Amino acid sequence: MSAEEEKLKKGGPDDAGKGTSPAVTSNSAPSIKMKSTRPSSRRHDSVDENQLHEEFFKKHKKKHHLYYPESMNEVKTEIHTPKTDYNPAPHHKKEPFATNGDKFVFVMVGLPARGKTYISHKIKHYFQFFHSAPTEVFNAGQTRRRTLGAKQDHSFFDPRNAKGNKIREEIAKQTMDDLKRWLSDRNSNAALGRIAIYDATNTTRKRRKWILESLMPILQSRRHIIFIESICDDEAIVEENIKSVKLTMPDYRGLDPKEAILDFKKRIEHYSGSYQSLDSKEDDQLSWIKMVNGGENLTMNHIKGFLPGRLVTLLMNLHTLPRPIYLSRHGQSVYNMQNRIGGDSGLSEEGEQYARILAEYVESEILNSKKSVAKDAKHARLYTSTMQRSIQTTKWIKHTIQPDGWVTMRPRRFAALDEVYAGKFDGMSPQEIKDQAPEESKRREDDKLNYRYPRGESYADAIERVQLVALQLERHRDPVLVVAHLGIIRILYAYFKGLRREEAPHVDIPFNAVIKLTPHTYECGEERRQLVDLRPISSGKDTSIS
Repeated sequence: MSAEEEKLKKGGPDDAGKGTSPAVTSNSAPSIKMKSTRPSSRRHDSVDENQLHEEFFKKHKKKHHLYYPESMNEVKTEIHTPKTDYNPAPHHKKEPFATNGDKFVFVMVGLPARGKTYISHKIKHYFQFFHSAPTEVFNAGQTRRRTLGAKQDHSFFDPRNAKGNKIREEIAKQTMDDLKRWLSDRNSNAALGRIAIYDATNTTRKRRKWILESLMPILQSRRHIIFIESICDDEAIVEENIKSVKLTMPDYRGLDPKEAILDFKKRIEHYSGSYQSLDSKEDDQLSWIKMVNGGENLTMNHIKGFLPGRLVTLLMNLHTLPRPIYLSRHGQSVYNMQNRIGGDSGLSEEGEQYARILAEYVESEILNSKKSVAKDAKHARLYTSTMQRSIQTTKWIKHTIQPDGWVTMRPRRFAALDEVYAGKFDGMSPQEIKDQAPEESKRREDDKLNYRYPRGESYADAIERVQLVALQLERHRDPVLVVAHLGIIRILYAYFKGLRREEAPHVDIPFNAVIKLTPHTYECGEERRQLVDLRPISSGKDTSIS
C-alpha cells in the first residue's frame, strides 16, 4: 500500500479533527449506482435521505479504503458549525437585476391619444416589478401642469403661437434636466443600472436630434437611447383612448365631456401638421421600436441585448384597450381544513360549494354582463394552475362552442401558476414548522419576499415564473379569469395594481371572492365581490402559503 493510500485510509494527519474528506481523483472514486426509492412527485418527499447516505457510507467505507465520516450527522455538524475560517466569504443570494450597471433612456414618440403615457408607466412598472430595475417616467405634461397649472386649451399647442412654443421648449428642457439629474445621481449605487423614460410627443426629427445630443454625454453609447413610437391608425381605438383617458386627465377635469373631446381633437391637429414618423432610411442610425395599433405590428431598428429584448417582448404584448381581468383563489382544500400548507389535495365540501357558485358568477357577471367593457365577452378565457384544487374549482364552468369555433372559457393550465413551493415543509402545519424550525420561521418573517423554503421556493422565485403569465394577460383583449393560489394571486394583483414587489407577499386576498381588475392609463380599477363566507376559513384555517 502506498503512502498516499495509507494516508487516505487513516484520514491523514493534515485532516485530523477537521471532519472533511480529502480530494478524490476520478480514478480512485467509487462508481456506485443507487436505485432511488424517491417518489416521482416532488410534493410527496418522504424518504429519509440521511439514512440512505449513512447506509452508503457503511457499505463502501472498508471496500474502497477511503475516509468517510461515520454518519451524515458528523458532516452536518461540521458544515453548519459557524467557523469564520470555514467560509469567510459566503455567497449571498441577490435580487435579480437586468441592467448590469448600464443606464438606458426610452424616448416616447407619437401624437396625443396614442397611449404613450400608458405604455410609459407599463414599462416602468414591468422593469421595477419583474427585474428590480430602478425606473422612472419623466412626463412633459406633468412638468407643464406643475409649472403653469392644468388649464391650457388647444391654442397653447398651436405651432403659430410663438409664446406657447417658447414655453413648451422650456418645459421640454426642464423635463430633460430632471431626467439627467436622476440618471446621474451620485448618491445612488453606481453599480446599479437605471432606466429613464422621457414621455412627450417628440414628433419631429429636430426634437429627437436635440434629445440625442442632450443624453450622449451621460450614456455609454447611442444604443442606450431607444425611441418608442406608438402609431394608431384605427379611429375606433383613437376615439376610445380620447374618451377613456383624456376625460379623466387633469387638463379636462370638471369640463363638459363634449367640449373636452372637441378641444383635444384640435390639439391633435396642431401636432399632426409637423409629425415626422420614425423611418428606416431617415433614422437608420437610431435605435427604435415602432408599434402600430397596440402591438398588431412591431418594427425594430438596432435593438440588441438582454434588456432591449425584454422591452420588445413587453411591447409585443401591450395594448391600450380596457378589458377586465378576474382573479380568484381556489376553493377551500382538504389541506386547508387540516391546517397544512402546500400539497396537492382536492377540494373540501366547502370548496365544492364555492366552485358551483363561481360557475354561476362566470355565467352572469363575465359572459352575460351588460356592464362589460370587453369587445366580445363570449371569447373569455380561463387560466388555472396544474394543481388539483385549482382545476377542481373551475370544473362547473361551461365551455360553450361559439359560431366562430371559439370555445368559451377553454381551460388552460400553467405550471407557472402553481403555488409557491414549500420544499421540505410541504404538507406541514405552520405550528409544526415553528416548533421544528424556529430559525426558518423567523427568517421568513423578517424577509418574506426573498426567504426561500429549504429545497423550495421564495416569493421572488415565483415572481420570476409568473412574469410569463402576466405578459399573456397583458396581451389579451378579452376577459380572463385566473383561478390560482394565494401567493400567485398576490403577485398578479400587485403587478397590475402598480404595487412594489416588496408589497406582494402581504396583499390581502380573501378566500371565496373574485377581484375584477380593469387597467387604465393612470390607474387600475378594482371591484371585489365576496361570493360566499365560509366559517371554517374565516375562523383562521386559511393555511395557504401566507
